[in-house]
Amino acid sequence: MSKAKQAHSDFNLTTLTSRQTEDVVRAAIESGSNIYLMARRGSGKTIIMKEVIKSMKCKEIYLNASTLERTDCSGFPKIMDSKDKDFISFLLPEYFKYLIQGDVPCVLLLDEVDKASSDIFASLLELTQFHTVNGRALPNLKCVLMTGNFQAEGGARPALPLLDRAEKYIMNTTTTQWLDWAARSGKIHPSVTAFISDHPDELMGEVEAGELYGDASPRGWENTSKILNFGEEKKWPVDLLITKVAGCVGRSASLKFDSYFKHYQVLLPEIEKIMKGQESKAFEAFEPGKKIVCCMIICSRLSRALDEMLEKNEKKKELPAITKVVARFLKNVDPEMTLIAVRSQIGLQRTVQAGLDEVPEWEDIINDISNKLNIA
Repeated sequence: MSKAKQAHSDFNLTTLTSRQTEDVVRAAIESGSNIYLMARRGSGKTIIMKEVIKSMKCKEIYLNASTLERTDCSGFPKIMDSKDKDFISFLLPEYFKYLIQGDVPCVLLLDEVDKASSDIFASLLELTQFHTVNGRALPNLKCVLMTGNFQAEGGARPALPLLDRAEKYIMNTTTTQWLDWAARSGKIHPSVTAFISDHPDELMGEVEAGELYGDASPRGWENTSKILNFGEEKKWPVDLLITKVAGCVGRSASLKFDSYFKHYQVLLPEIEKIMKGQESKAFEAFEPGKKIVCCMIICSRLSRALDEMLEKNEKKKELPAITKVVARFLKNVDPEMTLIAVRSQIGLQRTVQAGLDEVPEWEDIINDISNKLNIA
């Protein structure tokens, strides 16, 4: 993910990956501690918590904190029973039954705490610290897990005394981890998986959305996949599908996805051949538009491999094996297409950082591009 789309304050909190979040949540349930987890919208924080709770054989008590009122957390006074009595007792909402009766361990999952009314914070202080409500013990409550979004996305910081009663973290979902989840879940359309794999910056939009109403998010791409799977089954026209994609992830991301989706089924088998160093006779027969998209996808895959190399081994650069494969392919492609693909998908900065200019197979390609740019 690009630095521009990661730029936000860390709020003096430790940042966790999705996998680290699973471990931290599991440990919290085991030890009985509470957690407040902040993450970008649609990044999967709630789903991760739900999956961990299920794996721990605990009963999940899910509450959307943004809809709760004070009586939902502390109970309703039994006014009708107060006649001729000196004391009033409280009726508790039904979900408290699972926290009090029986012996099944429960985890209270409070979602959207960043949007909760301040009226309920006092009750949550007692609930999180003592596992009681109005002094009544909740013996089955193992821990309280809370979620929230960034302030730039419409959230607000919960009361500090509540945060004091919990471990506090930020979760950052990486493209690689999201793709791993996509492979495990089987929920993501193949074209979306391939598109995000080749364009990792498109998984999420900007943190500061400004006046934007539509922007990409992991949840948006999951919704896109549902629509594509359903639409293909119902034989919806491609233009309608792309319009629906734009409705899920915004116009900007859908425009990039448009050509990819239209050419995906045709191009992907040939791209796989090329990336393995095999000859693709079908590529020569493609029309210019498909050839350009094909070249861009291939260069995008090389860019991804170079980025992973730089992240893992910045001092000693060991170029991925596909570097030479892509170079040999591009040498036989129209120079104009090579210029467009390399310039748009790899770029000068990545070329220098990765040391492509030092690779003999790339030397002629880079010189040709440089000469064309100087002429232009």
